Amino acid sequence: MALSKEDNELLTRVENGAPMGEMIRQHYWLPAVPSVKLEADGAPVRIRLLGQNFIAFRVTDGTAGVIDEQCPHRKASLALGRNEDNGIRCLYHGWKFNVKGEVTEAPNHAGDQAQFCKHVRINRYTTVDRGGIVWVWLGTGDTPPPFPELPFVDLPVSQRSVTSVEVPTNWVQGVEASMDSSHVGVLHESTTQLTAGGGNERLLMTKALAPKLEFEDRPYGYRYAALRSLPDAKVYARVNNFVMPWFGIICPPDAHGPTTVFFSTPVDDTHHRAWFVHYNPNRELGMTVMSASPDVWNFPPLPPGEAKDNWGQNRDIMKRGHKTGFPQHLGTEDFAMFLSQGPTYDRTDEQLCSADGAVIRVRQLLIKAAKEFKEGKAPTLAHHPQLNYPAIQSVGGVLAAGTDWRTLAD
Repeated sequence: MALSKEDNELLTRVENGAPMGEMIRQHYWLPAVPSVKLEADGAPVRIRLLGQNFIAFRVTDGTAGVIDEQCPHRKASLALGRNEDNGIRCLYHGWKFNVKGEVTEAPNHAGDQAQFCKHVRINRYTTVDRGGIVWVWLGTGDTPPPFPELPFVDLPVSQRSVTSVEVPTNWVQGVEASMDSSHVGVLHESTTQLTAGGGNERLLMTKALAPKLEFEDRPYGYRYAALRSLPDAKVYARVNNFVMPWFGIICPPDAHGPTTVFFSTPVDDTHHRAWFVHYNPNRELGMTVMSASPDVWNFPPLPPGEAKDNWGQNRDIMKRGHKTGFPQHLGTEDFAMFLSQGPTYDRTDEQLCSADGAVIRVRQLLIKAAKEFKEGKAPTLAHHPQLNYPAIQSVGGVLAAGTDWRTLAD
């Protein structure tokens, strides 16, 4: 079912007071920067969220903060500032800001400096440093929304890795992909073979390309089973979860293997930041493609070329058997698809099929939340009384045909 132009706009736009952006700003925490990217008294990191520019920094005592990038005085960039003595000092005139964004010094003001600082108009943002990520709530009021205490946030550092990269397409394209089970056996066939290892259950996805989908609504969004028929009256079931507004929790390759959470957060209308959290609740993560990333702020790599050369697709390696010509990473393959869709994908002229049920549900839940917000209501799934983030689990396994997949998940 293709979307109307109006619903596609409502779904994708986040800048300049767009309802979706304002709903997210008020009712959800946004990941800002990987925790390891911020060093005490180190360089601030420029970040862009919902079409606005901020800096993230860690002060002398180790506390992290997110504040507006531009100094409220003469609008110089605080990304240039000195990070010293528990605050960022603007290089232009010396105004100093703490992690709450409050002005603590204004050395060029003659008179009662403390009183003057109290009356400078600023935006205050609440930050939390958990799960290897510095998160920020950009909304107004005194009570932040429930924090997304997903299963990885309280694990030891040795049991998780966090990476992210900015992608020049709209955020919803990334969110949709995280819940699109049928693309995995096609787009990621070679990557699965390279990374799954012999006997790994993920290889079964390349042998049954048309899964049957079954859904259950949940207080956080939904979970669904992708059921793939196998020989010998067996079924490979993968139970994944969509957690509003962008988390795709993907089942591990085997019972004790690592789980991945994909989420694509809006930078602005035509860019998003793709996040990859790889974690193992059972044991240390060890060396994986993700944990060995050389740059947690720019990984996985974007496709190496431009549209004029098919985004750097390597046809030579395809002749040798690679299915996509993007051997860099599973994420690189996804990013190439997003780029080929255009900066903001037009959903008014698509032709969907039976495999797209999970994608359709993502859109429906997001549009519903934005419409509820437009009507002055708190989105149902943002403040559901039974919202229980820590209990969310994604699992997979091979079952006898006719066995209820819920025996894996419950």
